[in-house]
Amino acid sequence: MKKHAIIIAILVLIASIGYKPVKNFIAVEQAENQREETLEIASNDSTTLDVGFICQAPLQTEENWIHHEESCEEAATLQTILYERGESITPEEADREILAMIEWQEQYFGGHFDLYADQMKEFITKYYSLQEREVIIISNTTLQDIHDALDQGHPIIAPTTAGLLNNPYYLEQGYHMLVITGYTEDSIITNDNGTRRGEDFSYKNDIFMSALQDSGGDILILDLDK
Repeated sequence: MKKHAIIIAILVLIASIGYKPVKNFIAVEQAENQREETLEIASNDSTTLDVGFICQAPLQTEENWIHHEESCEEAATLQTILYERGESITPEEADREILAMIEWQEQYFGGHFDLYADQMKEFITKYYSLQEREVIIISNTTLQDIHDALDQGHPIIAPTTAGLLNNPYYLEQGYHMLVITGYTEDSIITNDNGTRRGEDFSYKNDIFMSALQDSGGDILILDLDK
């Protein structure tokens, strides 16, 4: 019996060595299934905008994640502008739009890079043909700045450092952009497009502000001309 157990263990080990899953999709699935109980969601006692959630891999398939490992800026922008325009789109349409955004950046910026506040403003104004005044950067952001923008009805595009957010569903720990959609007394509520479980994902104030400040402390708000 013991010999059989040893043989089975060896076969399992060999099979596992020979299997190389797609890094992000498979590992994210495993992490999400194992850690689902750690997910924080918005409480009822909150100020929250009803911003339609778009994952940065809108189709949420293995192949789609391969194309969208670095699409956080585009997904955050798309969620925000759709809300400001009162529009919605399907996951398939979101996928095509995000790929079009990436293609635009490759043509005009010479590649698909991390975009910080100034570059994000340039991208958004030129891609969507907006006026400069319609894309607002707030520097050295405070919690009050965030609350004020949300109280005025504007979701917020926020650059962060993923590793400081302590999100159990992240594999990558570098630069990350998401959308702030609300707040409670002690938390910031987000549509965190970096995970398929990111709708209404909340972070404690101190954790979120640390991650925001580490990536420059700037936020972007769209205030479109009507």
